[in-house]
Amino acid sequence: MCFNSGNCRDTYYCEDSRALTNSVDCAFCESCELCYECVDCLNCYNSNFSQDCTNCEDIHFSYDLRRCRHCIGCVGLRDKEYCIFNQQKTEEEYEKALQTLDTSKPEIITLLDQRLEELKRKVPRMFVHQFDTQDCSGDYIYHSKNCYRCFDTRHSEDSGYIFQANLDKGTTDSWDCGPVPTGLELCYDVCLAHYSFNCRHLYWCGYLKDCQYTTNSFNSKNLFGCHYLDKKEDGYYILNQKVEEGFYRETTKKISEDLKSRGIYSIYDLLNKNPDEEPIFCPKTQRARQCVVCGEGFELVDAEVKFYDEMDIMYPVKCPECRNMQRTRLRNDRTMYKRKCDSCKSTLISTYPPDSPYIVYCLDCYWKHIG
Repeated sequence: MCFNSGNCRDTYYCEDSRALTNSVDCAFCESCELCYECVDCLNCYNSNFSQDCTNCEDIHFSYDLRRCRHCIGCVGLRDKEYCIFNQQKTEEEYEKALQTLDTSKPEIITLLDQRLEELKRKVPRMFVHQFDTQDCSGDYIYHSKNCYRCFDTRHSEDSGYIFQANLDKGTTDSWDCGPVPTGLELCYDVCLAHYSFNCRHLYWCGYLKDCQYTTNSFNSKNLFGCHYLDKKEDGYYILNQKVEEGFYRETTKKISEDLKSRGIYSIYDLLNKNPDEEPIFCPKTQRARQCVVCGEGFELVDAEVKFYDEMDIMYPVKCPECRNMQRTRLRNDRTMYKRKCDSCKSTLISTYPPDSPYIVYCLDCYWKHIG
């Protein structure tokens, strides 16, 4: 029951985390071991009910600690040990208090949460969660530079509106992508795809190059409008059919121009737009815009305009939040069901319900099918 996580071992009910060991109920954590109910923690060991802590050991019910050990209910401390609610204690006093920390009792957890919240409101905190960044805006950004309005993002550069790129490698020269498992470059409007180059409008793909409007495909290049392909690096494909290069170049150009003329710029629009609707355009000189979905105002910044122009992409008519929501809606809800493989009938535990309209295969049948 782990989601969007990688390089983990003996880990349960965790999400958006990497390199966890023997940890349970953690989110957005990295390189932690023996941790429980932690959020946004890095390099922590034997810690519980803590948030935004780094390089800590044996901490409990704490927030924003750095290089601390043996702390309970502390906030904003650096290089401290044997502290309880930010008060220095002796080792003996701490060990005695630790014996009373019975988290099996809900009333104790509630009391500790209340006292911690009181302390959190008294201790100043940083206005943004960033580390090792340069010229970045957004929150929870690490080891990145020149990123605009990115969230939960690591190892990214010259990118904007990136969401949940928090595993091994983020994005480079890419916009409007997420969640991103790892490694995108020169990509636009990509959801749940990894290690891809110069691609647009992808969903659930990996190791692709020069592909557009493609889903569930891997280890391929020069795909347009394709679905369930694997290891297609030997030519050019439109709607899963192999074609000559000249026909591919001419046809995909015509299709792209037609989609642009109809105001379609994403897979979500392609699937849901009424063909009778009038296309929605905004002048390219108009930087201040109003979202056609929620009505909120948003503004195009120089870096994204440069990207759109260089990639010949239609300027967006939806705000970043609505664009992110439309990508997120492509994912399944985080609810697990018991169902059968539609091929071999083996039992599966899946986020696809038994009455899903989609054909769902187990791992073996899936790879046999796309191979």
